Amino acid sequence: MVDTDKIPVVLADGECAICTRSVKFIRKHLGDQKMVFRSLYSEEGKAYLEKFGLPEDYDDSLVYIYKEKAYLKTDAVLRIARKMHRLYPLLSAFLVIPRFLRDPVYMFVAKHRHRFG
Repeated sequence: MVDTDKIPVVLADGECAICTRSVKFIRKHLGDQKMVFRSLYSEEGKAYLEKFGLPEDYDDSLVYIYKEKAYLKTDAVLRIARKMHRLYPLLSAFLVIPRFLRDPVYMFVAKHRHRFG
């Protein structure tokens, strides 16, 4: 497993077209930042899920792991944006909006992601 104190890890659904495109987008816009990507369904992905108390079959959202903490849903997306270049880090300002207002849209897309993809 990666030392997440130094390099963030993103776990994504490798069977989802939206998730795959999202990973490609993130990679393209990382600039010099390092980030490791793994499938939620890989052995390493399952080990991370277990480490952070998530069910082995968790696939509700991206999981962003950094400095020994796991972030889910919009928390994950907005923290990933912080690591990207250009204006994307400004999106992390949305972290001040309560999660109960941010997450429903994310969850709607996540629930239907196989249809949208």
